Amino acid sequence: MSKKAVSLTLDEANVVWLKGRGYGQANLSAAVDDLITAARAGRLGAPAPVRTVVGTIDLAADDPQLERADRAVRDLFAASLARPFRVSEASPPYEPVRRVKRSRRRG
Repeated sequence: MSKKAVSLTLDEANVVWLKGRGYGQANLSAAVDDLITAARAGRLGAPAPVRTVVGTIDLAADDPQLERADRAVRDLFAASLARPFRVSEASPPYEPVRRVKRSRRRG
């Protein structure tokens, strides 16, 4: 199939989206062509449903205005810091220094 050169102006968010899908290293023209071909063939499917966080947080009945939330978060943070944790760093492997052979010029 023959191809025709066109000019596209994309929103920056869409360019970031294309890069996120792995098209950042490849040809952008091929990416747009792939997406249009998939859309025409009906392979893109329905758009993703809207995601929401409504109903995922339970508020305490005795503190609906979250007036004591700062204190609760501080207590959780302090408890987290009080737990012991072990940190270890891997040392880099030993590599002997290679000497560069220099040619001696006699002049």
